[in-house]
Amino acid sequence: MRKNDYYRPPASSLGKKKRVVRRKTGSSFFFKLILLLFFLGLLAGGAWAVVKVYRLVTSSQISDWHVKTVVVSGVTGNFNKVLLSLALPYEGKPFSVKDAVALRGEIIKKYPMLKDVSVKRGLLSGKLNVSAKHRKPIAKFVLPDKSVKYIDSDSTVYADPNPGLLEPVPFVELEGTVPEKMGAEFVDLVESTLKLRRELDFAFLRMNLTENTVKMYMPQGGVIDFGKAVDLKKKAARAAQIIALSPKKYAHPYTLNFEFFEYGKVFLTQEAN
Repeated sequence: MRKNDYYRPPASSLGKKKRVVRRKTGSSFFFKLILLLFFLGLLAGGAWAVVKVYRLVTSSQISDWHVKTVVVSGVTGNFNKVLLSLALPYEGKPFSVKDAVALRGEIIKKYPMLKDVSVKRGLLSGKLNVSAKHRKPIAKFVLPDKSVKYIDSDSTVYADPNPGLLEPVPFVELEGTVPEKMGAEFVDLVESTLKLRRELDFAFLRMNLTENTVKMYMPQGGVIDFGKAVDLKKKAARAAQIIALSPKKYAHPYTLNFEFFEYGKVFLTQEAN
């Protein structure tokens, strides 16, 4: 028998039609077109925004900014009127960043009882915004020259003819040169005694700024000598604990001495009649 020399495909492939894969060029084209239109839209929107901002800038004269109106916030009563009187002369006139810095400095210098002073320009509105807050004193000072000043929670010492006290604040006598800022330790002591007012109902505090020492004088005549103005918050809490027990044991005025507090010792000395 003669053998024919030809290729016979495997049986598994017989009877099957070849699949023709056609590329879908239409969907790819539309995708690219949409993407192109999207980027063109972004460019057009950006150009429109630039033109809009430029018109706003030129119409509001930012390069030569003028005050149209003045607004004062954060304070009421006399301080509101005072700040308004300082800012009103600029109305209708050019007002630069340098002018804003100068006005803020003038307010801080003239009115140390105000804090968080801010002078801002409303670039597109033409509005000059002046704001400040009235300091809240935590203690009242009597200086060596008998003048009166106050201290707030920021440790700032300042004068205020009208402090607007809603409740009495601790009375403090100062000895020595008074700085513009008091130490944080002293502020901690005052704030601690305010919280411990029931246990530490003192008449007044005396602080020697030269020696950096603090004494507390009680209404019954007792004295708490805190010594150096360190760890005052802890000393005040310890003094409150001792005083809570002392009336049951000691009838006469006494002195608490914290000189050796760092060694865990506090000495109580009873005074004679």
